[in-house]
Amino acid sequence: MNIPSIQDLMAQSAASQSNASTSSTSKTDAAIDSLDDTYNNFLLLLTKQLQNQDPLNPMDTAQFTQQLVGFSQVEQQIASNKSLERLISLQSSTNAFNAVSFLGNEVAVDSDKVSLKDGKAKFQYEIEHTAGQAVLSVYDSRGQVVLVQEANKGIGTYNVDWAGKDAFGNQLPDGQYRVAVSYADEQGKTYSSKITSFGVVDSTEITDGEVKLFIGSVGFPIDKVLKVTKPTPTDSSDT
Repeated sequence: MNIPSIQDLMAQSAASQSNASTSSTSKTDAAIDSLDDTYNNFLLLLTKQLQNQDPLNPMDTAQFTQQLVGFSQVEQQIASNKSLERLISLQSSTNAFNAVSFLGNEVAVDSDKVSLKDGKAKFQYEIEHTAGQAVLSVYDSRGQVVLVQEANKGIGTYNVDWAGKDAFGNQLPDGQYRVAVSYADEQGKTYSSKITSFGVVDSTEITDGEVKLFIGSVGFPIDKVLKVTKPTPTDSSDT
């Protein structure tokens, strides 16, 4: 498999993608409602059974005890699920509170998404095998190629300060972009580089129970953070 040329990559346009999300909280509520129905139905049946049993031939003691044990287990399961829901809610609140400490700090995130903010973006890529050819590509939020250039071929980690300009030197709008680095060794085997995104956290948000850190308009899951540092002023330059 060959690494595509810069001209080929510039001709590409990717279709837009749509994401669907589901709410874990609604699933938990549905499970608890189901247990509540089972609990109420069991209690109703047991009461009717006691009301209509033959006084001269009452229910077997062992059978009655077994039903009471089942009744107790259902009750305990309902209580356990409600407690679990409260713990999940508390954990989300705790994570959100802890996320406040990220505000104003620079984070390194395990993500190929980068946030272009004030015309600047910073990321890092790794070359793990000596490459005969290496290409760095930047895609916009619609998946279209906006920049393609040669990447470093030697083994190592490379920092990039991107000034937000496309292949023709035009300044691109702030927002979310995706970075990819592909390369091939001397035997023609291809690889994809690991990308690390950098930026200063502006805000935090809880979405579907997940805490996200926002760099500009781009949100990153808090569990993807690799490092947190105090921001230092740096000189910006084009890639």
